[in-house]
Amino acid sequence: MKFFNSGRTKGGERSQRYAAVAARDDDDDSEVNLTHEYKDEDVENELRELKKSLWKTKMLLRSTLGLGMPCLVLVFFLLAINVVKVQQLAPSQLLLTPVPPIPMTEYTFREDPVYSARPSDETDKAWNALLPPGRGFVFIEDYEEYNLPPGEETPYGTIFSVALFHQLHCLGQLRKYYWMLLDGVVALDKNVDTKVFKMAEELMGEHGDHVHHCFDYLRQSLMCNGDMAMEWPRTEPNGARFAVDGWGIPHECKNWDAISDYMDENHFNYSTNNEIAPHRLRI
Repeated sequence: MKFFNSGRTKGGERSQRYAAVAARDDDDDSEVNLTHEYKDEDVENELRELKKSLWKTKMLLRSTLGLGMPCLVLVFFLLAINVVKVQQLAPSQLLLTPVPPIPMTEYTFREDPVYSARPSDETDKAWNALLPPGRGFVFIEDYEEYNLPPGEETPYGTIFSVALFHQLHCLGQLRKYYWMLLDGVVALDKNVDTKVFKMAEELMGEHGDHVHHCFDYLRQSLMCNGDMAMEWPRTEPNGARFAVDGWGIPHECKNWDAISDYMDENHFNYSTNNEIAPHRLRI
């Protein structure tokens, strides 16, 4: 045959595709050409149908993506919100908080006499400076997002107290009354009884409940933070080592500068009092 091979399969039989052609006169070129033209047209039709099918598939995919893309964007947006909220929880945190993660730093405890000396203008100033502007209160407008109940409403917004500065306030109260009592006892003047009784009267009144609350509040605060730093005894001038005073001991602490930055950015800025322990009793 002139225009194609024998058309045999592996089994030695002629393929069905060329069977009709082989049965015709080999010299009938027009019939052979007609047969090939038919086969080419058949292939073209198949290609045309394939293109049409691919076009339909393409349009279907476009429609699906067109409808699904907003949904995908919404899903990713919601996931991003949840990721942000989860990221606000440090690995050791169990509660949502508006406060960003505070970095930890190594800090060695050292004696600072200004905080242990009796009240004076200098020491009072140092203690008062421990409280940031707003005396430890901050604005939190979206408190519901952190599962917080309503805070204190002010004409300027909703405020909350930061526990750290409540604790420092309590310590300042205890310091104030300790020195007032000590000064009243050691004054040894004729009015000492009057002064002590006057202070006792206040401590047994409503303000006394405030001071008494501080003992238990500070107890729980210390137990909550649970500083597990190892302390060793100091070395005495004679070489003895028996007293543990806590000085010279390194601790893992939250960075005070980072805490101050957060308070500076969010503090309640309408406080009219900057004392750590206000309402001082004069005796």
